[in-house]
Amino acid sequence: MINAVVCAVVVLAAPITLERVVAVVGSEPVLHSDVVSLLVETGTGEEAAYGIDPSSPSYQLAMQQLIEEKLLVEAARREGIYPGRQEIEDAVDQAMDDARSGFSSEQEFINYLASAGLTVSSLRDSYTSMMGDKLAGENYVREKAGTAMQAMPSDPVGYFNDNLEVVQEVLAPANISWIYLPVLPGNTSEAETFLSQVRASIEAGEITFSAAAAEYSQDGSAASGGDLGWFGRGDMTAVFEKMAYSLEPGEIGGPFLTPFGVHLIKLTDKNEDQVRASHIIIVSDLRQEDLDRTVAQAESIIAEVNEGADFVEEVRRYSFDPDPGNADGFLGTVNTGVWEGEMRNSVSGLNPGELSQPVVVEQGMAVAVFRMCEDQTVDWNDFSDEELNSMLQSVYWQSYYTSMIESLRSDIPVEINL
Repeated sequence: MINAVVCAVVVLAAPITLERVVAVVGSEPVLHSDVVSLLVETGTGEEAAYGIDPSSPSYQLAMQQLIEEKLLVEAARREGIYPGRQEIEDAVDQAMDDARSGFSSEQEFINYLASAGLTVSSLRDSYTSMMGDKLAGENYVREKAGTAMQAMPSDPVGYFNDNLEVVQEVLAPANISWIYLPVLPGNTSEAETFLSQVRASIEAGEITFSAAAAEYSQDGSAASGGDLGWFGRGDMTAVFEKMAYSLEPGEIGGPFLTPFGVHLIKLTDKNEDQVRASHIIIVSDLRQEDLDRTVAQAESIIAEVNEGADFVEEVRRYSFDPDPGNADGFLGTVNTGVWEGEMRNSVSGLNPGELSQPVVVEQGMAVAVFRMCEDQTVDWNDFSDEELNSMLQSVYWQSYYTSMIESLRSDIPVEINL
């Protein structure tokens, strides 16, 4: 996978005609290309980023993030904590290593840069030009965080109850249910027929499972007779785990589909929390049409619920929740504020009882539909002390950070030029 920061540098290096100053912080400009670069770096496609409307929420959010970063850099300069040359060089070295890690070879890395009109040297120069400000802002935040967190209160629940507005802004706790639909490959009939024949041969004693895996399986476990070792809940895909945990030692399951292909599975051992299994897989790559089909299924389920179908019955009928304890799809109280991108957007603004639109999750291997539960009473006792303290740190720091940025805005002039 291509490093996102490399993509952002490539965007900056590309010839663009939309260059303009969209904001000025102190004497430092925020350029339209800076906003486009940040959008690309955070997951927006290049074509969409280039054509985005500056009045759109995504553009505004990215621009405000850049304004805040420049406020922090200016504050760092004023307090004399701008990084030195060696610190910048060390950070650039790390950035170059990270950039290379997204490519299988140095030549592939060089070829990719060349396709965008860059060289290794020019990429390093780009990193060097941006790294000083990046480190300055981070150093300033780190110094202020140390001071702020020393004054953090010791009673999380009391602080939450006294600062509900900030809690909602940062954590956005909500009682959520969901339907989880794995994206499964299509056009697998030949593989399913083949593995059915392999299973029949195994059960007839013509070949052992491990020998069949060594001969036919198309992943690295073939070398060990298909043995996957011990694994627990959450270690494998939901569909695979559901099949594995449904078996008893010695039983064979399948053929069945997961996002990776068609499987046979043999459970070899189990204990209270984990299972050990072997499998045979015929790999089948997911295609866009597979994702589209799953999104369409999610849309159909939403329509059924909106027309009166019982949500819990739909969960039991369709969902492959990775957690077997969520048989009714109830996730409990979830801090949706820590969700990112489309997941967070999907539940933002939902009223109790409403369903989200389909959301692609797990890098395109599943589609989710979220439901805001009618009862939105948050019981802080549902969280462990460790979780509460972590949540308190997030809320308290965000409250401090917001006040700090507001203070810097009052001290450092910011001009928007849209």
